[in-house]
Amino acid sequence: MKLSNKFTTLKNLSNYIKNGTSIGIGGHHFARLPIALINQVLRNNPKNLEYISWAGGLALELFIQKKSLKKIQLCFSSLDIFGLAPSFRKICEEKSIPVVDWTALGLIKALRAGQQNIDSEIFQYPWGSDLPTKTNFCEKFLDPNTNKIFAIVPSLKIDNFLLHATRADEDGNVEVQGPRALDTLMAGASKNILVTVDKIVSRKILIAEQKGSLISKNFITAISKCSFGAYPTSSVPFYITDYEDLSEAFMKSPIIIGKKFNKNKAFIQKANKIKSKEFIKYFKKSRNRILIEGPPTSDEIMAYALSKEYNNESLCSSGAVSPLANVSYFFAKKNHAPKLILTTMTYGHYDVEFRPMTLSFGEVLDRQNCINFWGGDDSYSIYYQNGAITHEVIGAAQIDKFGDVNNIEIIKKSGGLLRLPGQGGMADVSNLHQNFICYVTRHSKLSFVEKVDYVSAGRALFKDKERIKAGFKPGKVKIFTNLCIFEKSKKTGFLEVISIHKDVTKKDIEDNTGFKVLYSKQCKITPLPSKRELKMLREEVDPLNIRKLEFVSGKERMELFKEILKNEKKLIKNI
Repeated sequence: MKLSNKFTTLKNLSNYIKNGTSIGIGGHHFARLPIALINQVLRNNPKNLEYISWAGGLALELFIQKKSLKKIQLCFSSLDIFGLAPSFRKICEEKSIPVVDWTALGLIKALRAGQQNIDSEIFQYPWGSDLPTKTNFCEKFLDPNTNKIFAIVPSLKIDNFLLHATRADEDGNVEVQGPRALDTLMAGASKNILVTVDKIVSRKILIAEQKGSLISKNFITAISKCSFGAYPTSSVPFYITDYEDLSEAFMKSPIIIGKKFNKNKAFIQKANKIKSKEFIKYFKKSRNRILIEGPPTSDEIMAYALSKEYNNESLCSSGAVSPLANVSYFFAKKNHAPKLILTTMTYGHYDVEFRPMTLSFGEVLDRQNCINFWGGDDSYSIYYQNGAITHEVIGAAQIDKFGDVNNIEIIKKSGGLLRLPGQGGMADVSNLHQNFICYVTRHSKLSFVEKVDYVSAGRALFKDKERIKAGFKPGKVKIFTNLCIFEKSKKTGFLEVISIHKDVTKKDIEDNTGFKVLYSKQCKITPLPSKRELKMLREEVDPLNIRKLEFVSGKERMELFKEILKNEKKLIKNI
């Protein structure tokens, strides 16, 4: 098979990155990040780069460590279930590198304008958020036809887009299998598209199999074959994310990845081939060993209460880092709402079937049993913007009496900043989705304050008439905690306690809340799962206790994480 002249070495690919240019990163979270290419680029010691991407995370940490950046534009940055991104947090708190926080929809529209070679794009204004005024990423736009207010962003273009894809053919056509994140959008807004692929196949095979989205050869600048080029992140269908390697790497500074490759290579390849039926069958056989006795714990009460928000008509979206949210979705599908539609923004799976919660195999299983997959930009344009999503449950760091949420930064008593991951798409979905649902796993005066320091998201237009007039669908604002459930009153605009968990007193809530607690006249005791439902939650929905990762911290969290990985490896050995 004769390869086109687009194919080159990894080193030559990295040489396209010049000092002072902008870069975009393909993939998402721990899926298909172009790690091998990033490492090669960093060996060249580039300077004054501008980082543009929806997410920061691991890729951004590597660039910050090398002091390669002059500016950062993103929606959020975290290390997923591993917590805050330390290098990103440090530069934000020191203000050593300018950071522009975008809303997800704003960034998508700016890139769309770049892709379509137009000067700007309009979209729904993120009402209630401080982002437009504090970061100036958008301006208000008055529609001359309707006199409605929208947001407008200028075109955003990228010099170099770094992408890891699954396959390419001999001509240089590149295939992204399964969900594509923002890959095709960012590629369209980029001058150079620099690609690594796990495998090169013939044009005939690529045409015959048609397993993903295609980026045409005429757009591709250069390609390098690089097996395991995304490691330790995933490249399904070849290998899954190596969470063991990541967990060890994130405990040290600087972050050095890839040390576990030879040890875990067989596992990440075999695990990638696991079938959903085999996975479920294994857990059914293992019930007696993993059964947990005792009354429902706070995490189980929250998961159950959240699940009761959904029914067979619900269309739910799963965000970036939401184990508890996903448990509630799958519990509802298993228990009382089998027709509930679940779509994942993180990867881009649509209408995911029920499967047990897992750390390592979620991407593989969801890809097998979803009816379709796409990119994150499709999620916004097809479902988010027209108000089709009924629920998206989101974790919150700081909430005030109005139900405004802060996931960006907290002002310390000393006057310094505590940087948080960022709002992701929260500023958009707080308005676009029918219901705005948040959760806090550790209810305290640190999380519930009189007024948040930075409104990353809020439902300023919360009354039904206000929302309908602005083009949004009616819905509720609810906050779920380990002590109680709040709902934003459509009469007063304040949060009110509508439900108190078993064995929790009003004093417990008031002692741990930084504002005057109001109670609904219909306030009740939060319903508990039945014995059957509790058994289902523990044995079938979340037998590995993934949800508990959000309820513990420090040493206890790491021990639980190790136990989960141990059980997942045991599962693979027994299949």
